[in-house]
Amino acid sequence: MTERKNTAVFPSEEMVIRRIVRAIQKAIEEDVPDFCHENHMETMNSIRYLRGDKINDNLRTLVVSDNVILISFTRYSWDGRMLVDLKNRITYTVTTQQNLIAIPKKKNRTCPHFLQSILAVENGDLQGEYVQMIMMSMEQFEDDVLEEDYKKIVAGVLKPDSGYRHYIVTYAFEKSQLLSVNMELLDKGFNKVNSLSLNEFIKPDFAQLTVDQLKNPEETAEPEKTARDLVAIKKGIRPELIELEEEKRA
Repeated sequence: MTERKNTAVFPSEEMVIRRIVRAIQKAIEEDVPDFCHENHMETMNSIRYLRGDKINDNLRTLVVSDNVILISFTRYSWDGRMLVDLKNRITYTVTTQQNLIAIPKKKNRTCPHFLQSILAVENGDLQGEYVQMIMMSMEQFEDDVLEEDYKKIVAGVLKPDSGYRHYIVTYAFEKSQLLSVNMELLDKGFNKVNSLSLNEFIKPDFAQLTVDQLKNPEETAEPEKTARDLVAIKKGIRPELIELEEEKRA
């Protein structure tokens, strides 16, 4: 695990986390807008699902490596993906912050939500900092039901007793801009055990930085910043990610 100056501890190598954030940001700010521009239709209701598809594509091309694999699973007609860090025994799923909040609130499920099963098996020994007893209990299904569902999800790649830990990467966005990314460690009842902001890995919007600078009269009096100066705002992140994408395409 990598310990940073801000005391944040990542469960995987930092570059794995950077790649996940890059996969999300590329989908929201590049892939989906490009698709909309090239395939304009009268209504664009499918964009809601396209965003997730683009993220999954990027997880495949940017994150998967010798030590990180992508497991596919289905829920009715919906296809899901789960990242598995084999070296550090960590699994990841990606969803919006809004969706993660909504999952525990849905009542009368006839089958477990896939995150219920994953959290029950991989994080079943954890307990959140503030367990809300009055909130709807996630104990809707017996342990054996959740374990069987977990086995279907991982399709034999992992065993329930393999000692893996699950982290949920959540993101918030507005239109074509990624606003925030967090990494959540939850117990089986969806109670927060730990949370880590990944916002430092979001690539700066250089065009917006220029607009904001021009809007501020005091800033316009300063010498014009070069592209090299702007890159320094997030030192090391953009060059490494560009090299990463070039390597993946090679």
